[in-house]
Amino acid sequence: MAKRQGAEEEEGLDSLLDTMFNVVGILIMVLVMVQLGLQESVKQIANSVRVDPAALEQLVEDLEEAQKEKLKVQEELKNDEPDEQDLEILIKRLESQSVSQNAILESKKGELQKALVAQKDAQEMAKKAAENKEKREKLSDELKASIAQVAKLEATLDDTPPRAQKPAKVVNLPDPRPAPEGIKEAILLCTGNEVYPIDADTIRDRARKLTEFQAERNLRKYVDDPKKGIDAEKFVEDFNRRPLMDDFFIARMYASGRNPALKFEPKKNSGCKIAEIQAPRSRFQRLVTSVDPKKYYFKFIVLPDSYEAYVEARHVTDELGFLAGWVPVDANYEYKTSIGGKVKFGPEPPPPDPNAPKPPPPKPGPKPNVLD
Repeated sequence: MAKRQGAEEEEGLDSLLDTMFNVVGILIMVLVMVQLGLQESVKQIANSVRVDPAALEQLVEDLEEAQKEKLKVQEELKNDEPDEQDLEILIKRLESQSVSQNAILESKKGELQKALVAQKDAQEMAKKAAENKEKREKLSDELKASIAQVAKLEATLDDTPPRAQKPAKVVNLPDPRPAPEGIKEAILLCTGNEVYPIDADTIRDRARKLTEFQAERNLRKYVDDPKKGIDAEKFVEDFNRRPLMDDFFIARMYASGRNPALKFEPKKNSGCKIAEIQAPRSRFQRLVTSVDPKKYYFKFIVLPDSYEAYVEARHVTDELGFLAGWVPVDANYEYKTSIGGKVKFGPEPPPPDPNAPKPPPPKPGPKPNVLD
């Protein structure tokens, strides 16, 4: 807008100057024509043979009238000619107006930019508000669904008859102490909320005899190079084709360094459940009563899912007068034991240095606290 006004003012000034100079030009042309007319009249008088007094008088009058007209034209030219100082003032005023208009234009430009930024911010805020509205509506729907579910559960709870209270279970506080001299442990594994007796000695003896027999019978199969010894992978694979089993476990071989060892895997649903533990003359109670309390104490290995079964079994063993202790383990626990015997895997280790000093025998430490 400011540029357009400045341009119009400059065009107006040009038009004013054009008009002024056009008027001056017309006046000059009139003056020239008058001069030419006077010269022609003088020539005619000079060439005339007879001079008419009346014509001469009329000619003088015409000359005076022409002179007056000349003076009039000169006066108008003098009055109409623009002053140089006035033109400079006009130019300065126009320049000042142009600067003012530019300042106004820059101000308007800044305001326009601020307005554009504010409009962009408003659009972003509107977009975020729409997104937040969707989230609020979603959360509101979820809250309504949760409230409805809570109300449904409360109604179900109100309609559910009260459950009978089970009798309190008595559990002795632990009193850690070592086992008496000459007494052995009988292990009970509590997993899947069932109790599995582990007859480790019997299974170890069987496994030891089978490994020695397998090594003697098929020695060439397992020893490709005498320096490398028995191939553990082939030997374990053949042994586990027919793993050892009893009523509660499957025992599979694995290599523990150079030694063959066993890993006990509980048979599914073969352990003693809580109802069986509580029932008199049940399989569990027959197993427990077949153990001599003077020669053995019970060691319970308890997984996180089997504390209830442990408490019931511990109540039975305590009633029968057995010493006992328990060890809590994590959910990935597996019972493992070494087989022992002559069979070793891999190459023989280098012989010990006969000149090396023998380490002093270890001092006997305190007996572990296995009873509680």
